[in-house]
Amino acid sequence: MGIRDDLFSKWTKSMAGIPFPVSSVDEVFAGLPKGADSNISVGGLVVCNTGDLFGRFLKPTDFPIESAEALANLILDRAGF
Repeated sequence: MGIRDDLFSKWTKSMAGIPFPVSSVDEVFAGLPKGADSNISVGGLVVCNTGDLFGRFLKPTDFPIESAEALANLILDRAGF
């Protein structure tokens, strides 16, 4: 499994509690266990903070976002994975 597949799987699982569609990044953070303070790990190493990542790659015009899969793909595409 590649990094993209690993991240996609982790993110969609972590977003299971988010009631999609969402209208803002704040709605996404509200549904995450640690909110914007969540960290993203690959291979046991923390690679970035969720708040930083979403702040960098999401725009207000991206909303509404219909699903966890759509959100994960949007971030991964913009991050170059």
